[in-house]
Amino acid sequence: MAKDFRAAFNNMNQAVRPGVGESQQVPAPAAPVVKEKKMKAVERRAQLHGVQTYLNDEEYEQLMLTKLRTKKKFEEILHDALVQYMKNPS
Repeated sequence: MAKDFRAAFNNMNQAVRPGVGESQQVPAPAAPVVKEKKMKAVERRAQLHGVQTYLNDEEYEQLMLTKLRTKKKFEEILHDALVQYMKNPS
């Protein structure tokens, strides 16, 4: 039974990925060297969907500090803040 399963799996693997068992290697194209630059706070903020539109600098800084303190994702922090605001809108 195990031999049949192994043979069937090998046949399926060869059908899905032709040339898997062969030792022929195709050289991968060289990836261009990209020089990483340090991102400014504004650029990082621009990557957050929706956050850059609604938060001013102080609120964004508070969000970053909360993220570091709680180890939560941005979405979770904003969701919790929204739920808390909805419960007591004062």
